[in-house]
Amino acid sequence: MSIERIRDHIIKNAQKEAEQVINTAKEHLHKKVNEAKLSIEKEYETMLLDEEKRLKEDMQNALITLGSNYKMSLLEIKNNIIDNVMQDAINHIQSLSDNEYLVLIRSWIGNIADGTGGELLVDARDLKRMTGAFIDGINKERKEKIVLGVRLLDIKGGFILKTQYYEIDYTLDSIIKNLRTALTPELNKILQLSDIEL
Repeated sequence: MSIERIRDHIIKNAQKEAEQVINTAKEHLHKKVNEAKLSIEKEYETMLLDEEKRLKEDMQNALITLGSNYKMSLLEIKNNIIDNVMQDAINHIQSLSDNEYLVLIRSWIGNIADGTGGELLVDARDLKRMTGAFIDGINKERKEKIVLGVRLLDIKGGFILKTQYYEIDYTLDSIIKNLRTALTPELNKILQLSDIEL
């Protein structure tokens, strides 16, 4: 599965959840704002004229607080949606068949310059999946050879290619973290309540 397909899958899921969250949040906000306005207006009508200034300040503070609380709740919901979408992407990759997964790993290794060789470090599950024939097939296409390391990593998938001088991190955790960083502004736009302003 390419990064583009993962990205498209994440955006598609985020859009669906965003529409549902936005509609629920809009209804909740409108109800809360209307309740707050009615309560404040009722109190205002019972007060003396010399209390007018204080009541206006109280109403403004209540609306600001309500707006702040709403925005904090919305931010928490957005973050939860993004976390869920990213976890779904991880789960999807982890649920790939061995053949599909190895095709994905081969494509990730293909992104690394063929003049770069080193030790391929993986988790226990991947160590069993990556046969000598798989590594030999990769090495046929490369100038510098890659060997499968025996040191196991505690990762969710992917690999680290350890060269003589540096490491190239293609672990699933790092890929998803980088993808989250790259996609968060776009996902935030999708999840934005554009027509409600407090």
